[in-house]
Amino acid sequence: MLMQMIDCLIEQDPSLSARRAIDMRRYIVNRWNRTHEESIDEDGVALFLCDESRGTLTDEQRIFARECREEIKACYRNAVFQMFQCGEMMYRHLVSGPEEYCRIFLPQHAVPCNKQLSPCSGL
Repeated sequence: MLMQMIDCLIEQDPSLSARRAIDMRRYIVNRWNRTHEESIDEDGVALFLCDESRGTLTDEQRIFARECREEIKACYRNAVFQMFQCGEMMYRHLVSGPEEYCRIFLPQHAVPCNKQLSPCSGL
């Protein structure tokens, strides 16, 4: 339910919706071209993302594009959720700012200044 609400929020914001569509197209094209000898048609991907019945993609490319589209949607959902969570935690003074939030809740992305991880960094 919450993720559906986040999807709706993204779709209703023209800027965020456009950014997500651009990212989807880039992701699909980049991933396809890395793993296949024959390139995928960028315009065909763009048309497919607007309307699945349009474009010149093969059945294999359509399946691939659907999977990639869902991966990007999930990434955007998660990012928006984390932004809401961080904002709420800052509002309640549970964290001092985005840096502390990331250090606590996204430790896999935090790298110390000296670029070395302690032996217990994952605990």
